[in-house]
Amino acid sequence: MEFNQTARLNPYLMGAGGQQGIHTVYENNAASSRTKGASFQDSVKSALQTTESMENIFQEAAQLYGLDVNFLKAIGKAESGFNPQAVSSAGAQGVMQLMPATARSLGVEDSFDARSNIMGGAKYIAGLLERYQGNKALALSAYNAGSGNVDKYGGIPPFQETQNYVQKVLSYAGEDMDLSGVLTTGAAGSSAYQSAIELLSQLAAGTGSTGLTFSQEDAQYMVEMMRLKMETMFNANVFSDEEDSAGDSLL
Repeated sequence: MEFNQTARLNPYLMGAGGQQGIHTVYENNAASSRTKGASFQDSVKSALQTTESMENIFQEAAQLYGLDVNFLKAIGKAESGFNPQAVSSAGAQGVMQLMPATARSLGVEDSFDARSNIMGGAKYIAGLLERYQGNKALALSAYNAGSGNVDKYGGIPPFQETQNYVQKVLSYAGEDMDLSGVLTTGAAGSSAYQSAIELLSQLAAGTGSTGLTFSQEDAQYMVEMMRLKMETMFNANVFSDEEDSAGDSLL
């Protein structure tokens, strides 16, 4: 369902991504929330305030490490479809699909934090580009198959997966990928969101703090937060569900 259709059905939704609508619900109910359920809404509001556009993260990372931002985005798209929670069968994690050991070497403490992961991936590919004198194909090959294999074969390794990967990323790099509408929650936001979920679970189980209530307004607020999170996931999946258009071998 497109946003404008959703907005007509739900008067709480206003503005791009629904954020203004959520905050409007919060402000309209602020008076009653101060005495009931305030802790719950404060936690959710904190989570909302720490979300940021994935576009901003890629732009910042590209500038910091002197990279072409479209090239960096192309890696994120090929690796995970911009999904911060992605985990490969080999154990690679996050937007840029960093292996745990690689993430640690890059100073990434939480691979599922999009900002930290993208910054780590940018640092990694920048180092590989420096190693291979700016040759993007070789740097991508090393990102996918390891520098050892690139050095061993003196170029792109004869692995179909790696050859397809290189061509796919280079193809994506020529696309116009605007991620302004793809929102992600940072580490602080994740903690706030989890806190809100825990409060909701306690209320549902009847084990919440004495005097803490969950009003109809609180329920609407939580629904809008969930809708925003689902919309963000959908926007990311649009990229990851596209057909694999890898062409012939680059060798």
